[in-house]
Amino acid sequence: MSKTKNQIAHQALKGSVLHYLRQHGVGAVQRTRPYLDWCERRECNDVFPFQRTSEALPGRQIIVDGADHLGPILNFSSQDYLGLASDPRMGEAAARAVRDFGVHSAGSPAFCGSTRISRDLEAMIAEIVGGEEAMVYATGWAAGYGVLVGMIREDDVLLMDALSHNCIQEGARACGAEVRKFRHNDLDQVSEMLAEIRAERPDRGIFVVAESLYSMDSDSPDLGVLLDLCEKHQAISILDVAHDFGSMGNHGRGLLDSVEGRLPDVVLGSFSKTFAANGGFAVGKREVIHYLRFYAPSSLFSNAISPMQSGVAMEAFRIAFSDEGEELRELLNTRVNLLRNAMNEKGLQVHGDASPICPVFVGDEGLARLTSKHVAELGMAANLVEFPAVARGKARFRFQVMASHEEGDVRRAAEIMAEAKRRAEEELNGAEAD
Repeated sequence: MSKTKNQIAHQALKGSVLHYLRQHGVGAVQRTRPYLDWCERRECNDVFPFQRTSEALPGRQIIVDGADHLGPILNFSSQDYLGLASDPRMGEAAARAVRDFGVHSAGSPAFCGSTRISRDLEAMIAEIVGGEEAMVYATGWAAGYGVLVGMIREDDVLLMDALSHNCIQEGARACGAEVRKFRHNDLDQVSEMLAEIRAERPDRGIFVVAESLYSMDSDSPDLGVLLDLCEKHQAISILDVAHDFGSMGNHGRGLLDSVEGRLPDVVLGSFSKTFAANGGFAVGKREVIHYLRFYAPSSLFSNAISPMQSGVAMEAFRIAFSDEGEELRELLNTRVNLLRNAMNEKGLQVHGDASPICPVFVGDEGLARLTSKHVAELGMAANLVEFPAVARGKARFRFQVMASHEEGDVRRAAEIMAEAKRRAEEELNGAEAD
């Protein structure tokens, strides 16, 4: 390899999107060109595994635009935990919704954008979650952001997990409240912070936001303890159930099943992980939801969820919370445990608890980027997660398991990951020797 090519490859293994967050200059191209140059250096070295385009249904196999091989490759990158996105019933539900309500909601929920099918979906979600009312949003991100900005004010205090999802981070920034982050899943620290804040300001609004399953680490808080703390200190609890609701739990309600009969003040969720649709929801007391309908900007000032997405989500909810859904969750859990065991047998580090998310730790960003190149070459799609989405030096691959995966798919995924990492280590060591 020439010195120039060595230098390019080295540059492609360094840096992060954070380097280009602060722009410099007066022109639009001048301010954004350095980022494009960095991306192109990575692309020409096959270490930019993002922004790829799928050419077919996101099933256990997928056809990816630009892949250096013919035919479908193994798919562990799609968020479709029960495998419903490729189920023909979803297409049939979409067609019915389009036939009955059209292709477009044509307005915000405040101005005739809601349809009968979206209202029926809200009623279904409220009943399944166990809350009084629900409202739906066009995306899951909009639900999280909208609830925080809609409910929290400048004189309130917001406690949030240090690893909160981007919609929570952005909502916290936009709402203007005093924000205090607690160490990941550290409820002892939450207890200390709540006691301190409540002692200082007995009448102050305090919000505590957590997630039932964290998508980068596949771990969960003790929800019962969290709710106890919020009740003790009169704090308002908000829980994002995007990843486990519908895919885990004795009754499909994820972590909520661990505190049956109790609910956080607001439950947030998304359709995009388990329910084969774009959209999100918030569930709570009637007063809370009615308030959010006019004070959540991502609902009031955005087009309502489309009839097609509502129809698909309704059909997916119907399946997920039926006997068939129970069978799919059992199958999914079997595949999850098989994948985690297979990865461990190959000497790979698997983090977190058993869930549809299987984080396989690599560490160094350069090694992880080279591994991503070999993962694709060996015929698999799996998502690389690197700084700043995770801490520096803690890069990983987020395998997303589906009930539709076969046993052979799971075993092959572990083989590919181990071989890809081995090749990357060999390549990196060779480059350093040069």
